[in-house]
Amino acid sequence: MDQRLTSVKYIGKRPEYIDGAYGTRIHFVQGESRMVPFDKARLMLRHVDVYAPGEEDAPVASIPAEKDPEEDVQDIRDSIAIMDKDALNSYAQIHYGTKLDKRKDVGQLRAQVTGLVDQFGAV
Repeated sequence: MDQRLTSVKYIGKRPEYIDGAYGTRIHFVQGESRMVPFDKARLMLRHVDVYAPGEEDAPVASIPAEKDPEEDVQDIRDSIAIMDKDALNSYAQIHYGTKLDKRKDVGQLRAQVTGLVDQFGAV
């Protein structure tokens, strides 16, 4: 992994901005320069209306650690455990394109939705 850093200045319209497009979650204040990993800086600087080359004495941006995907799955399982029939049906339709048979009891529906999560992962 490339550990070189490059200074990037946020020049976008918002007074404050948290990068979500490149997954860095770096918090910028308008006009502020931050030292970011070279590979991310290269991508950011393609957007000349949002980013510009920054000052070399800029502070190094702290990038939050990525959340473990297993934690996401467990969070979803915990949510499923307390959903009612309508919530389970909505969740299955939105995330998996599956309509549930609401004539089944809530325990069966929870098991079905949990099965979808196990089969297709957290979406």
